[in-house]
Amino acid sequence: MNTLIPFKSRAEAIRLSRALSKKRIAHTVINTPRKLGVSCGLSILFYATSLDIVNTTIKELGLTTMQGKFSR
Repeated sequence: MNTLIPFKSRAEAIRLSRALSKKRIAHTVINTPRKLGVSCGLSILFYATSLDIVNTTIKELGLTTMQGKFSR
């Protein structure tokens, strides 16, 4: 897994995780690494090959607290 999306809202990170699980997209919920310096919430870690599906899911859910996308 090599792409990370941090969220300010823990609730939004959990909503995205549940939606990705329903779509059978491999991902992990982790604490946002401090070295990113973007938030203190949760992040979704997933494979870059799933980026289009993740972006579509974020739009479908109307999530607004994501703090960018980072490659590992």
